[in-house]
Order: sequence, then C-alpha cells, then structure tokens
Amino acid sequence: MVNNCLCDNELLLGLKAGNQKSFSDIYEKYWKNLYNSAYKRLKNNEKSKDVVQNVFTSLWDRRQEVTIHNLSAYLHTSVKFQVYKQAIKAPQVAEFLEAFENILVSPVNTEDDVLEKEILGLIKAWIEALPPKRKKIFLLHYEDGVSTDQIAEILGISRKTVQNQLNTVSHTLRIRLSQLLALLVLIHFKG
Repeated sequence: MVNNCLCDNELLLGLKAGNQKSFSDIYEKYWKNLYNSAYKRLKNNEKSKDVVQNVFTSLWDRRQEVTIHNLSAYLHTSVKFQVYKQAIKAPQVAEFLEAFENILVSPVNTEDDVLEKEILGLIKAWIEALPPKRKKIFLLHYEDGVSTDQIAEILGISRKTVQNQLNTVSHTLRIRLSQLLALLVLIHFKG
C-alpha cells in the first residue's frame, strides 16, 4: 500500500506538471475499477463509460487547481458525482434529483472541496432553470437579502405574489431535498 501511495504521489506530481504520460498511467491504473464502480450503480455500459470519461476529463482539466491527497478516493468520489449527474438526465428521476445541487457539504479535505464546487455548479444550473420571475424573486431574496416588501416594489407586483413565489420555491426545495437524501442513501448502500 505504501508503494502504491508513493506511485500515486509521483503520478500526481507529473499530472500537475502537465505530463501526459502520468495522466495515461493514472488512466490505465484506475479505468477498469472506476468503470466497474459506475456500472454497479448505472447498469449501463455506455453511460458507465461516459461517467469514467467525464471523471478523467475533469481530472485533466482541473489538474492545476486541485490538490489531491488520495488519488483513489478522489477518483471514486468523482465517479459517484458523475453517476448522480447521469441520473439527473434520466427522465424518470430528473425531478427526483433536480434539487441535488442544494445539498451543502462542509469541506473536510480537498476531495470535498472539489465536490463542493460541483454542487455549487449544480445549484447555479438549478437557479438558471427557474421561471424568470421566480428566479428574480429568489435571487433578490436569498442572494441579495432584499425583503418581500422591497421585492414587490422593485418588480411592481404585490407582496402576496412575492410571498407565494418564495413559498413555492421553498416547498419544492424541501420536497426534492428529502427525496434526494433518500436516493443518496440508497445509492450509497447500493455501491
């Protein structure tokens, strides 16, 4: 195991320096294991390959921004999040996972920092998908801290409309978050 860590550390140093041989070695070393992990969850050959490809593409693209202490843990955690992203695309669970981006993760190590960035990206995507009026109200209230009275005045709508829009967003988030947490538990124990 110590030899494996040393080897991974050397590969990570090479990767950070932009060495394509180091990247290829990481790819060859971990591809099959990551594919198996993805396949266990997705039960689909092509989607599993896509997940692993996305993980390695992200690894290469972010090689200089991220500090990885445990390559295996980082890659396997990345696979789990790519699986979640794939699940979002599936029509039968799209609504179920739409609020995934709202999970707040407190960073404990660099792998969690990357996951937090992934989640924040998903939050932004979810906000962008809101209907325009609801999005504006949501951002004014939760991002800018504007009161419901002020939002009503700014947008030229009634205070009750603002409250209804905020209640709709909050209610949807609560429902989807509880569904998502149940799904995450299922996926965690399945994998």
